[in-house]
Amino acid sequence: MAATLPSAKPAPGLSKAKARITPGDSSLAARLRREIEGDVLFDSFSRGRYSTDASIYQIEPLGVVVPHSEADVLRALDIARAEGIPVLPRGGGTSQCGQTVNEALVIDHSRFLNDVISVDPEARTAWVHPGITLDKLNKQLKGTGLFFPVDISTGSRATIGGMAGNNSCGSRSLRYGNMVHNVRAIDAVLADGSQAR
Repeated sequence: MAATLPSAKPAPGLSKAKARITPGDSSLAARLRREIEGDVLFDSFSRGRYSTDASIYQIEPLGVVVPHSEADVLRALDIARAEGIPVLPRGGGTSQCGQTVNEALVIDHSRFLNDVISVDPEARTAWVHPGITLDKLNKQLKGTGLFFPVDISTGSRATIGGMAGNNSCGSRSLRYGNMVHNVRAIDAVLADGSQAR
């Protein structure tokens, strides 16, 4: 059977960026270093570390930003949008399916954006940064009578942001559900720069 296949054209604006932004691009690294306070890692060793996760896939990123604050994340996203390059948020890199590797600007939330912001035991809610690990969250919830029930096997390294992105589940999911059943809201920045909840 013959079929007409769609053109394999990249998204508008992306083809220009791909031609001029390459892994380790020094001009992109310099701009990020000027405009954010976080760590900017474009050396080959760092890109190599971020080119793998728990899967079999290996894809070298353009570079890595380790934001110190939410303002760093917003500015890095603005720069990536202006340059026409894709962004890949990353936490612990525990995915076995390759979701945390790509030829993109990796933004690693796990080093500095990894805290509980607030807990309301009466409402049974906790606001957290995306880089907090499951085990760290449950340790901090211990005295409240609450716990986060999605019990993946890599809880010491997997981040809540990554778990939400993958809709993670575990052995208790039959009783408590998976991520979609346990997350009430996410503050997100969309591709156009707008913020949503």
